[in-house]
Amino acid sequence: MLMTFKDDGRDGSEAKYDRESFSKLLFQVPISEMKFLSKLAFLCNIAYVIPKIEGIYLRRYYGLYLIASSLETKAEATSSTKAKLGEFGSEKAMGFERKHHRIHSSKDQLLSMAAHQSFHSSPFEWIICDDPIRHTRIFVIQGPDSLTSWWRVLFFHPTKFEGKLDVFVHKGMYEAAKVIYEKVIPHVVDFLQTHGEHARFQFTGHSLGGSIAVLVSLMLLIRNVVRCSMVEPVVTFGSPFVLCGGRKLLDELTLDDAQIYNVIMHGDIVPRGFSCNIPGFLISILKLFKRSLHSHPCLNQNKFMYSPLGKLLILQPNAKSSPGHPLLPPGTAFYALDTTGCKDTSNAAINGFLNSPHPLQTLFDPKAYGDDGTVSLNHDSSSYLKAIKGVLRLHKRKEKLVMAIVCVTISEFMAA
Repeated sequence: MLMTFKDDGRDGSEAKYDRESFSKLLFQVPISEMKFLSKLAFLCNIAYVIPKIEGIYLRRYYGLYLIASSLETKAEATSSTKAKLGEFGSEKAMGFERKHHRIHSSKDQLLSMAAHQSFHSSPFEWIICDDPIRHTRIFVIQGPDSLTSWWRVLFFHPTKFEGKLDVFVHKGMYEAAKVIYEKVIPHVVDFLQTHGEHARFQFTGHSLGGSIAVLVSLMLLIRNVVRCSMVEPVVTFGSPFVLCGGRKLLDELTLDDAQIYNVIMHGDIVPRGFSCNIPGFLISILKLFKRSLHSHPCLNQNKFMYSPLGKLLILQPNAKSSPGHPLLPPGTAFYALDTTGCKDTSNAAINGFLNSPHPLQTLFDPKAYGDDGTVSLNHDSSSYLKAIKGVLRLHKRKEKLVMAIVCVTISEFMAA
């Protein structure tokens, strides 16, 4: 199958890719790196079931220590609010009288403040783990698990990121990132004070949680809370790109694409959502509803909302789980896309993958919906974990087979 894609959306030139030409840009993810990514995929998966996390299990099998979670923080905040509300109900015990309207006024103010905090709280949960061997604090941000969290996607119009004139960000994701930043910053400062120059920070997340992880890590660097050398590469699983002009930002911070690892399932439409080619008629409709899109550089120049940023790692699970991708060699595999060559070639290759299949094509398929639909199967956090483990098992079987052949060969040689 031959697919044609514009190389950068500006000069009209095109690059043509089929399985053979696209495969030349792929290389296998090293086993050591794959094992590490499997650990982070596991953390992203359990971030959806925080109450069930057992600290002893994390320590025994992963060498990690559970430090904090958003549920604990929320519980503490709820207890504090209830305690303050209770003070207003103990007027007699306090030993003095207040006027009736003043009591109600104070209660209303406190309830209003609590409602305001709830509105500005993040619907995305998170956990924090420490890896003592690497002196690393790991921040894991959960993806959406309710309509409230998916609701953030609708606020896709661009806004300036951290005051940068030429860097724009998805407004809904940025607002969520700012809330989470305020929650996790004490844990960053605490770890810095404990470990000093040896402190390292790792951010990861699934789906929209991964997008937020990228933004929070960049905010820490832009605000000079930590140095670039202290922040390990951010790893996202099935996360949409939410920055326009992000490449300029990495250059300004003297970082390269290796600072962000984007793990994408071969058929997952969520990472493609804001970075696929948008048809002209749909662009016109979007601009009718959002005036800020009229001056959005990514949309006007490249025909997508937000540009890909970082390294692309492509997961292809067993064909029984999900049919293979038309641009990828058949079979279970975990690839990294080589973007070290010509910039135009790299852009065209990334564009080619993100538009195959095009999200609209997937959404028009009746089989895409439901718990067993292609959208859910290719995007679920457990699918990412299973796919990576599947590739690791395949490599282990190959290693055993090679060792068996070597042993037989040696035995035959010795017998002769």
